[in-house]
Amino acid sequence: MHLDIVRHEEKLQYLFTQAKQMQDLDDLDEEAKSGFVSYLCIRTFGYIESAIKTILKEHVRSKTSDTQTFNYVNSQLRNLRLRRDNIIELIGTFDRQWSEGLKTQITTDHGDSLKAIVLNRNEIAHGGDSDISLRDLEGYFAHAREVVEYVFNVCKT
Repeated sequence: MHLDIVRHEEKLQYLFTQAKQMQDLDDLDEEAKSGFVSYLCIRTFGYIESAIKTILKEHVRSKTSDTQTFNYVNSQLRNLRLRRDNIIELIGTFDRQWSEGLKTQITTDHGDSLKAIVLNRNEIAHGGDSDISLRDLEGYFAHAREVVEYVFNVCKT
């Protein structure tokens, strides 16, 4: 796995640990606790997005030194949508067999977790309040890590 992805994941794991400790503080108001969970949701979204982009960019770099090809792939990745079917479709543009393999690995539960992260992130980013719990977000993050791992494994072949 790319070092940037590992570092990003380790940072998030640290922040989840901090959030758990915050939840146990009686003198900290609920809005502050909830705000930190919202922050973690945004960070989790960023982790998935940047990890998948990094994996695909590194794959392209390992296959070609052609700048035009790399620029094209990079421009296509700007439109990445973090939905199960979008990720599978994107991977299929590299290799149809890869997407077939991912269809069995990235389950509906993974898709639901990605969807929840995206919806909550969008709500938060546009000034709304999210009712996402730390416990739910931890589960979504676990699924997100698995999706990143699946994409990494299929692209390294």
